[in-house]
Amino acid sequence: MLLGENVRIALAELKANPFRSGLTTLGIVIAVSAVIAVVSVIQGASYFLMQQFEGMGSNTMWVVPQRPPGDEGQKLGRVELTYEDTQAVAERCRAVATVAPAMQRGATVEAFGQAVSTRVVGATPELLPTRNLTVDGGRFFSPQELTGAARVVVVGEEIVTNLNSTRERLLGRSIRIDGQPFRVIGFFEKRGSVMGESQDNFAAVPITTSFLLFGPSARRRVMFTALSTRPDDPSAAVDQIRWLLRLRHGLRRGDPDDFMIYTQDQILDTIGNVSAMITAVFAGIVSVALLVGGIGIMNIMLVSVTERTREIGVRKALGAKNKDVLLQFLVEAATLGMLGGFLGVALGWGMGTVTQKLISLKLDFPPVHIPWWAVALALGFSSGVGLASGLYPAWKASRLDPIDALRHE
Repeated sequence: MLLGENVRIALAELKANPFRSGLTTLGIVIAVSAVIAVVSVIQGASYFLMQQFEGMGSNTMWVVPQRPPGDEGQKLGRVELTYEDTQAVAERCRAVATVAPAMQRGATVEAFGQAVSTRVVGATPELLPTRNLTVDGGRFFSPQELTGAARVVVVGEEIVTNLNSTRERLLGRSIRIDGQPFRVIGFFEKRGSVMGESQDNFAAVPITTSFLLFGPSARRRVMFTALSTRPDDPSAAVDQIRWLLRLRHGLRRGDPDDFMIYTQDQILDTIGNVSAMITAVFAGIVSVALLVGGIGIMNIMLVSVTERTREIGVRKALGAKNKDVLLQFLVEAATLGMLGGFLGVALGWGMGTVTQKLISLKLDFPPVHIPWWAVALALGFSSGVGLASGLYPAWKASRLDPIDALRHE
């Protein structure tokens, strides 16, 4: 018998007993929908984050102070990355095209009788290209204002809103940051929020000014973003930065780094690995539901073999071979599994979308994203579970003696 005919018979059998078929596939549907729902939410967030970092360029590096774990880290004493370190990198690392030092702290901004809490970033003009920021109204501070530690500030849109003001009213006016007067010279383009984290609630001042505002310790709490001269390969820049910082920090051979250099590839790999780990753990947990679904298919196929014993006897009497009967029941079992897979994918997508909408009521969460491999694996595993669960019932049906089967009541 042709495979297509077996599929037609399987579908007819499912249609003849829709309620029983639905209950049989329920375990598969629950397992697949749970996996797809989780994968769609996780992959949506992962896909969104990857797009954010990919937009910064493959030659981007982030350097931050970091104490190594364990006793080795404790031996290093205070872990610092200074403004002078960033200047040395800019001057001596030939593979580095741009260095954008920055430090940030929480502060209170006051204007027009209103006070709001925000982040103040001490930066240089290189902040804009390295962070994909755009000034939308007014201007950014100049190198001369950086050198002179001018009290000027560029503010994000949320600060304007929280001060119950407008750009026109703020531009050129004086506001106070932790009690110190600053002149507003520009506004950042609105960026919205990422997973609940506002991208518009910050202000930027010259980094030299931030050292005066926050005190001498701020000079030793700097991080920086760097762009390598080679757009596709930052490895030379990473090596030069590591060598220079170890030299400046007095680290000996064998001492761990007291800083961390992150490249775009490393961050993307980390996001991908975390996403894959969470997906794998959850898939392992719900695989129990797949096992339950497989047992359900096996039970119903055994019942089906018993109910259709005379039909099997007639087919064998008309010349059907054991392998024909075996194939028929295997196809039915696999069809049950695949049906559960299709329903599970559809239900999982719906559950993921609803979950994303509910989260978005509190957080700005990215849309769900179901990769093709998740759908393929879901359908493949559900069909495989159905096929495996149908092996024994199909074998039992194929071994029936036609004479005994015809006598069955």
